[in-house]
Amino acid sequence: MVRKQKINPMNRNITRLLSAFFVLIVFGSTWEACKQPFGKPHLGCGGPMVGNEPTSVMLIFSNVNNTTDVDTAMWTNERGNIVSSKAHLTLSANSSYRVRVMFLNINALPASSGYDVTPSVQKEGSSYLVCFVDSLNLYGNLAANLNWARQDMDNSPSPMPVGLIDSFWTGADSVCAVMATKLHHQYKVKNGDCAPGYIDIQALDTIYISPTKG
Repeated sequence: MVRKQKINPMNRNITRLLSAFFVLIVFGSTWEACKQPFGKPHLGCGGPMVGNEPTSVMLIFSNVNNTTDVDTAMWTNERGNIVSSKAHLTLSANSSYRVRVMFLNINALPASSGYDVTPSVQKEGSSYLVCFVDSLNLYGNLAANLNWARQDMDNSPSPMPVGLIDSFWTGADSVCAVMATKLHHQYKVKNGDCAPGYIDIQALDTIYISPTKG
């Protein structure tokens, strides 16, 4: 006799919510990414790195107190085709993480210099800012259980943060939520805030905070 596995209604609802949310955001990401003032060359979308624009955002979370607790998320938008199968992370509750943000061009060979676009963002850091935004709570409250701070600085005369290296701290509660990671291009308007400029690429990752991980 074969027993049918019961589907948890909460998991079904979460899946439906995520599916609907990602369908909506596909249009938003495709429209917003690479939206730029006319005649302003920059890293992506026909600027100095034409043909080598970032298609993917990779987040690498490393627990500073537990070297075995490392998780990676990768989100890709290749010409409007969203690949989110790897865009999820499970973090331990009440923990501190050092986070690396990488921008990749999956159309280039992995061994080539054009694959990892992060050094170009770092080099032009005075024109860029990485921002993290709580986009959708599925259960729990991400804003109340995930805090972060940028740890790297650009090379301008009055250095300001970039956000390629960050510190994250998790709270005690269980959370499942969507977080947006956005690369803001802020040529000559950077002031440390996310508002100025426009977005080269944004990624959406599902974040789980678990009190029982490990």
